[in-house]
Amino acid sequence: MNFFKTITNLPQTLKNEHDGIKAFWKNAQKIYRAEGLAGLIRAVLRTFRTIKRNINPDRDTCNDNGIIDKLANSQITFPPKTAGRQQYFQQLFRQTLGEQDESVPISNSCLELEPDDPKIIAFYLPQFHPFPENDSWWGKGFTEWTNVSKAVPQFIGHYQPRLPGELGFYDLRLKEVQERQIQLARQYGIYGFCFHHYWFGGRRLMEKPADRAINGEMRFPFCLCWANENWTRRWDGEEHEVLISQEHSPEDDLAFIEDIIPALSNKYYIRVDGKPLLIVYRVNLLPDAAATARRWRQYCRKSSLGEIYLMAAQAHGITDPRQYGFDAAVEFPPHKSYTPGLNNVEDIVNPHFKGRIFDYSYLAEESVAIREEDYSLYRTVIPSWDNEARRPGRGHIYHRARPALYQKWLTNTCRHTKELPANKENYLFVNAWNEWAEGAYIEPDRRFGYAYLQATANAILTSRTLAEKEPLISVVIPAYNHAQYIYEALLSVVSQTYKNFETIIINDGSSDNTAGEIRRFIKDHPRFTINFINQQNMGTQRTISNALCKAKGTFIALLNSDDIYEPERLAEMIAAMRKNNSCFAFSNITFMQEEQELKEADSATNDYIKKIQAKLEGLKNQGNIIYALLDFNVAVSSGNFIFARWIYDQLQGFSTLKLVHDWDFILEATFLTKPIYVDAKLYKYRIHPENTYKKLKAQAIVETEAVLSKFLAKYKTNLTLFETQFDQTEFNRFINNRGYNKYLKK
Repeated sequence: MNFFKTITNLPQTLKNEHDGIKAFWKNAQKIYRAEGLAGLIRAVLRTFRTIKRNINPDRDTCNDNGIIDKLANSQITFPPKTAGRQQYFQQLFRQTLGEQDESVPISNSCLELEPDDPKIIAFYLPQFHPFPENDSWWGKGFTEWTNVSKAVPQFIGHYQPRLPGELGFYDLRLKEVQERQIQLARQYGIYGFCFHHYWFGGRRLMEKPADRAINGEMRFPFCLCWANENWTRRWDGEEHEVLISQEHSPEDDLAFIEDIIPALSNKYYIRVDGKPLLIVYRVNLLPDAAATARRWRQYCRKSSLGEIYLMAAQAHGITDPRQYGFDAAVEFPPHKSYTPGLNNVEDIVNPHFKGRIFDYSYLAEESVAIREEDYSLYRTVIPSWDNEARRPGRGHIYHRARPALYQKWLTNTCRHTKELPANKENYLFVNAWNEWAEGAYIEPDRRFGYAYLQATANAILTSRTLAEKEPLISVVIPAYNHAQYIYEALLSVVSQTYKNFETIIINDGSSDNTAGEIRRFIKDHPRFTINFINQQNMGTQRTISNALCKAKGTFIALLNSDDIYEPERLAEMIAAMRKNNSCFAFSNITFMQEEQELKEADSATNDYIKKIQAKLEGLKNQGNIIYALLDFNVAVSSGNFIFARWIYDQLQGFSTLKLVHDWDFILEATFLTKPIYVDAKLYKYRIHPENTYKKLKAQAIVETEAVLSKFLAKYKTNLTLFETQFDQTEFNRFINNRGYNKYLKK
């Protein structure tokens, strides 16, 4: 208790003026949420011990009455957690038997990059084939897989070992492996690879993958990142147990640039403003980096290559590239990243564990706001990070990494990149394609399958969709026997404040005068263009599909032919999706009852309305709308949907279910984006007695079972469910309470 009194009684001058204390107060709530009370106390102790070491008597004393000394010298201990042996072995055996399968299957589609799309360059590690030096240093046949396969989990829930999926424990001596990697990269929207280049005074190691690219065999964009540090037994490049060293000198500078001229000259080599891009991993190891840069530039000019573009990786304290004579910097997370620690939270099994556990979700959340720099900086995203395989018992582990969070971080970064006028090529980086021993890879693995690749494609598609300030919206109206309503429905479309839309209406074989009313509207509004199609009755799903064959919009907005849009609907829905990085939205609704068709005693319809209204009201306080969606289609109708065209294409349209195809569609869409609920009554829904499905109750039950079975059997693979506000334990409790656990995949 005295400890907390001391903290809360800090002089206000300290709280307001001292940078370290200000930072602590700013992050205190996040630290408490992530690490609990013990973690918060440890953060206090770390903060004040650092302040004491670096105290400035002229600025920082602020008449603190000895509080800094008191807090810095506090000694508080906490009993270590002890993991249950049974729980730990269950985790190991579940992974061995495949019972933790969360695998997302390979996509049926291929993402074709457009000129304005973000161009993602994935760092590529070539250490997946034997070579003499590794045989000598580590033993015959050593590759990166040797470390990867022997890793073990250090705490409950620690994802180790990480084992490959489709590509297996591949050998990069086989050209076919590299060809398949490029096929997958292209399919999911990766623009190119950045090969880590190992060159030591004229001696090249692990050169086979890059050589194939340089020789033109791969026909895929690439660039080089010179790993210019010593190669050490501890994998950290520091000056101990050096296996092969770098000898930087003016002569070495010229020999290096001469050696890579064939790569820089290759037509597939990645360029910035026409200049070949060269990254140096640790530019601060060069004795005079600015002089090295001048030598390289001069040599390239004389060799007729022209100008080159030099980029410094932001690792090991490197920030502004200009002091080194370089053109730009590239982020290299987790370097330069702050995240709360989780050592005090997780149930650590290894009593001798000396590593650090961090919260990956923090990185994803912080990516919403990206600070600008006054120098050229290229952004980088990591899908995960865990180098336990290389440093047994001492690894740095970014726990809680999920495809959903990676997608969120990458989407934010894609959108930010496209907003930077200096980055004309829209380049950004992913670290990495295949750093398996550091847990940083997007290649398919046994647990997640193709989830990280799919998340990459989703991020590109989302950024593409939301980049347009006023995207074209295709308003699609499937009309059937609504002659008395269709004119008013079309009038609500004409009245939209958002003007960049097209209207496609299909009369689905109506037996009344629906077609005549549509023609009357077209005649009354000659300046309003409508693509009107007549067809034989085919049903809602096929009608929508036929309409979308004509649609040109980035977004699809559906409208039932007896319902009404509020004038601000399209504008507010687009704004909400852009704000939330979402490609699917629905709004609150106003019910329009046909009193002449309803009896006063028709309590079923009134109960139905009250149920929906209660669900919609509850959405205001929902951390994740998946709870409400599983209980009921709170969007009510497909007419209340607005979504990106790519969502429809990925899902291959609506299902053939007669009654709940719209509910099935929105649940399936959560695999690709997070649906947004707009709490404004922007849609008027006309409710008929048959809306309650009283006459079709038996079929509704069957279809409901089908939808829940389909979704819940694979809920773990869902890319949006496991953001930070979604608690898996809470969700499991929810599905158990509802009896939904019977649908879970066995």
